Parts: sequence; structure tokens; C-alpha cells
Amino acid sequence: MYQFDHILVPLDLTEMDHFLIRYSNFMAEKFNPKSITFMHVVRSYDIPKDILSSFPDMDAPLVDIVKEELQEKVDERFKHQQDVKTIVTVEEGYTTETIVHYTQKHNITLTLMGKKIGYQGRGGVVRKILTITPSSVLLISETTQPKIEHIMVRMDFSKIAAISMKMALRLNELTGAEISCHHVHKLPLKYFPQSRPEDDERLQKHVEKFNNKEYQKFAKKLKIDEKSIPCTWSLDLENEEAHILYNQALNIQADMILIGSKIKSELADVILDTTSEKLAGPEKNIPVFLVKDRKQTLGFLETLFD
Repeated sequence: MYQFDHILVPLDLTEMDHFLIRYSNFMAEKFNPKSITFMHVVRSYDIPKDILSSFPDMDAPLVDIVKEELQEKVDERFKHQQDVKTIVTVEEGYTTETIVHYTQKHNITLTLMGKKIGYQGRGGVVRKILTITPSSVLLISETTQPKIEHIMVRMDFSKIAAISMKMALRLNELTGAEISCHHVHKLPLKYFPQSRPEDDERLQKHVEKFNNKEYQKFAKKLKIDEKSIPCTWSLDLENEEAHILYNQALNIQADMILIGSKIKSELADVILDTTSEKLAGPEKNIPVFLVKDRKQTLGFLETLFD
């Protein structure tokens, strides 16, 4: 789970590809992958007839033509083909299903995706991939610089938070990045409708004391130094955890938010938790690393699609 042996980079032949390939160079240098796959998914029937009619002598299949263009783009911008097994593939099918199936079949451990230009007008595709892909996902925008110097981990003391912290520690080994974490808590004020301001303050201090003890237990269990990986706290009064986490990351100048992806099954659907989904929104420019519990996600997929 904490290795990056096989990385997948979906491309869509837009300007966003340039930024994804640039970041792929950084990952090749820092993550020591065995392979990086650049993939484009094409549906031939989506191409307008007037465009096809402009190429009456086109003998090569569409997939081969697109692959040639993709290969040229990768050859021009990806600088580590001699160091890392580099795969360029064009697949036919529906984007979400094709990417997720490829991820399962080829044991992809990390998928790098664009948050903005590459998926304008198709945000639902990214959301679906984030939800059901078994690999962890790193989302970047066109403003993302290829560096990882300060990682902020979403903390809630849960099993997925422990998985997230272990991933952050792995990234620290590879990049030397500083790690901090932030916990967003809520006060149960609705149970104290007649509370006075001094009561509210006392209750908040009690909750913060509880949080400190929880983090101490969390750090001890993971054998980490709580002083070298500090944890801060914020109060959430409006159910805006994603907004609070994003602002905290801005305030401490973190260049990555790392969050354990919690999923749940509802009827015949798999749902990504609201905080993860909101942090993945295109309006938030800080890269977001969604850590997946691969076994859990594969279990959901087997339940849904068997």
C-alpha cells in the first residue's frame, strides 16, 4: 500500500496533459516506480462525423492515430523512459470503467489525475474514479509545482487516519517533506441550549484536552514522535470540514493535503465521503492525496459487480 511500484496517469489530449507529465517526471525521480503508464480512453463514436469526413484517406485505426499523438507527447516531455518502464496505451470504452478495470488488472498503486482543465464539464467522471478505484489517487491542478515539502494529514484518530499517517511517513522517506496533521472537531452544543459563553469555553477546553490525549495514544500506537509531527485542532460549527482543512493548509503553507478516503455503500452505489469529495473540487488548488484502503475498496467492487 505504501509503495508506488505502478503509477497510472490518465491523459485526455488537452493542455492539462503537460502538467501531468511534468509531475510524472518528479514522481519518477522521487517515488522509484517500476512502471508509469500514460493512458487515454477513446470512444470512437464520440467523434463528430464532420471531423471523420475530413480524413477520407485515413487508413490507420483511430486508436493507433491517437496513440501516436500520445506517444509523441510523452516522448517530448517525459524524461525518464530509460530509468522507468514507460507504457503508453490507448483503450476503447467508457472512461470510468476502463480506468478502474485497468487499475485492478495491473495492480496500479497510485493514479495521478488533473483537477481542472483536463476534466472541465466532466467532473462526474473524476468523482466516480475517485470513489471506486482501488488505488490511491493524487489530484493536481495546472498551478501545482512538482515538489512535496509540507504534507498536512487529516486526523480523526481512526484506522484510515493511521493508514494516512503511514503513507505520509513513506512520502517523508522519499521526499524529506515535513508532516503535520489537523483535526476538525465539533462541540455538542445542541445538547446545551441554555449554555453560557463561559460554559462553551469550558466545554471546548475539555474537548481539546480529550483530543490531545487521543493524539498521544494515536502517536504511541504508530510509534511516532508527536512533537516532530504536531497536530492542531479546529472547531467546526457549520459542518465545513473540507473548507477548514483547506484554509489550514493555506495558513501553514502545506503543498499537499493527505486524507484517508472513507467510502460507504448505499443501495447499489459506492459513495465517497463528503470531505474528500469537496477537497477534490476544482476550486481548491492545493494537491490532494486520497489514500485508499485497497482491500476495502476491492471488497465493495466485488460486492457490487459480482
